[in-house]
Amino acid sequence: MKKIKETNFPLLNRTEFIYEIDHPNQPTPKREAIKRQLAAELKTSEELINLNKVITSFGSTKIKVIAEVYKTKDDLEKLIKKTKKQKQEKKQEAPKEEGKLK
Repeated sequence: MKKIKETNFPLLNRTEFIYEIDHPNQPTPKREAIKRQLAAELKTSEELINLNKVITSFGSTKIKVIAEVYKTKDDLEKLIKKTKKQKQEKKQEAPKEEGKLK
């Protein structure tokens, strides 16, 4: 794991990192494994990391990872768009109103 770039964004309470990860003789690591590696490298919680992009090249054993590390979980939740799965879960949790015609 090699750090290529680090950029601090104080107004957003986050730091953006660009890493190059080598994975010889193995398939491309899953996003969860990459998050674990980054959390260990940066000595932070996995909950505070948002993987922006994982860039792979066919036939290469290296990947480029663009990740954002937030200071608090609230900062992350405010700025990150919700995935379809999270939106669907939220809809299911909300009480359904019966269709009433007026």
